[in-house]
Amino acid sequence: MRFNDKQVEGILTILQNNITRKTEQSLIEYEKTLLSVVEKLESCGWTLPTELGIYAINVIGKTDKISDIDKFFVGFFSDNRYEHFNNIIKKILESPIEDGLKKLIEECKFAFENKKYAICADSLISAIEGILSTFWDNKSNTKMMQVCKAKVDEFANETEHITKKYLWISYDKFIRRLYEKNDFADDEPSFINRHWLLHGRSAYEIDETDCLRLFNAISSICVIKKNEK
Repeated sequence: MRFNDKQVEGILTILQNNITRKTEQSLIEYEKTLLSVVEKLESCGWTLPTELGIYAINVIGKTDKISDIDKFFVGFFSDNRYEHFNNIIKKILESPIEDGLKKLIEECKFAFENKKYAICADSLISAIEGILSTFWDNKSNTKMMQVCKAKVDEFANETEHITKKYLWISYDKFIRRLYEKNDFADDEPSFINRHWLLHGRSAYEIDETDCLRLFNAISSICVIKKNEK
C-alpha cells in the first residue's frame, strides 16, 4: 500500500503525539519516584545520591522492602572495598571547587579510612559550607539554609531539569536538619548537628554512617556545581 504525502504526514503526527504523551507520562512517573526517594532519605538524613543509577533510585522509591536506609547505603558505599565511596571522592576532586577544599576532602578521606570520624565530620561540614557559599552572590553570607531555600524556589516550576530540582529539594531538607537550631541548655539532637559539633558542645558519637552521609552530601552538591559550570 502506498501512502500519499498527506497520509504520511498524518501518520507522523500521530506517532509524534504518542511519543510526546508517553514522554510526558514517563517524566511524571520519574518525578513521583524522586519525590518518594527524597522523602524516604529525609527521615534518616541522606541527600539524593548521585552515585546511584536509575534502577537503584526506582528500587528505593517504589518499594518498602528497604526498611533500613542507613544499612543500605553503608553496604552500597563499602561494597567491593569501598568502590562507590572511592568513586564519589574521585568525582568530588574532579569537580570545579577550590583547590583548598579538594585538599580538605583528601585529608577527610584519610581521616575516614583511619576511623577518625569526629575529625572527618567536623571538616566535612566546613567543606559543605564552603561549596554552598559559591551559589550565593554575597560572599559574606553564612546562612546556608537561605542559600538552599533560594535554589528550591528557583527550581520550583522546573519541568526540564527534574533531577537537579530534586537534588536541591533533597539538599534543602538535609541542610535544615544539619543546621537545626537548638538551645544548648536542652538535650542534644539525636542526629548530627552542626551547631553542637562546631561549638564543641556535642557528646554525639560520630560513626562511619555519619561521615558517609556528609561525603555523599558533598558529592551531590559537587554534581550540581559541575553542571552549572
